[in-house]
Amino acid sequence: MAELCRLLSAFRHAEIPVIPLKGPLLGEALYTDPCMRPFTDLDLLVHYADVERAVALLATSGYRYIALDRTLEYELTYATAACFVPSDGSPSVFSVDLHWGLVSFPAGATPRTIDAEEVWTRAAEARRWGVSVLELRQEDLLLYLALHLAVHHPFVGFIWRLDLALLLRRPPGHFDWPSILERARRWRVRGALYFALRVVEEDLSVTAPAGVLSELKPLGLRGEALERLARHRDPRARFEHLVDLLLLDAGRDLLRAIAISAAPTPAFVRGRYGTSSTLRAYLDHYRRIGALGLHAAQAIAGRR
Repeated sequence: MAELCRLLSAFRHAEIPVIPLKGPLLGEALYTDPCMRPFTDLDLLVHYADVERAVALLATSGYRYIALDRTLEYELTYATAACFVPSDGSPSVFSVDLHWGLVSFPAGATPRTIDAEEVWTRAAEARRWGVSVLELRQEDLLLYLALHLAVHHPFVGFIWRLDLALLLRRPPGHFDWPSILERARRWRVRGALYFALRVVEEDLSVTAPAGVLSELKPLGLRGEALERLARHRDPRARFEHLVDLLLLDAGRDLLRAIAISAAPTPAFVRGRYGTSSTLRAYLDHYRRIGALGLHAAQAIAGRR
């Protein structure tokens, strides 16, 4: 925990509020032995207004931004997090995922009602690793872990299921479920919360209180599709992009995602594919979209 404590101290000295997410925090909060919770990076949440200062702080702390093809400007505009690795390439130091939002749906599809700034108003201080840290309120933590599972790891990764299951096993009355349901409705993530809870119920036999799932389940074919995908594992992630779209509660979020994919702006594609050539960026984009469409069509045909 030495590196995490060093970074928390640096953020505190720079007067940049920060909330640790996942990894070692969950090891301390949910597991009988923190060493049982593996992690490969350090996740830190900051206010969006503090992102530029946080990036500069990470640079002076020995980190640099890295991505396979996306620019940092693209991440700041369309995503909710960016990855930073040790500048010297040291394998002994964890990378850092700097977050300013809770979850990244496909570009442009994240419901604009998800307000990461809202969770700061409910964050509380706790004592971890001998220092005082800010933590998400339990209801916000549950929503965050559920969204992370549903959007980023719908079919693979046991540890994210176990995190949510351990949190759900807290004693009756631990959670204010009416506030969780209200927040899920207001943030337009009821489908995502339903899918995550059903996956944990299916895989680990840990479920939410009676009535919660029935209230969350989307109506009609969308609800049945999510139910079917929750019951049948897809280790090859053939339906991953289909799930991304099914999780969206509002048609306008889906239409915005389709519009950005079908007719992205030149700035979007240049940032997304990390090139100054607009033509090359568009070619890369439509090649990728075509491959995803073919993959999804083959998966659907294979299930018939």
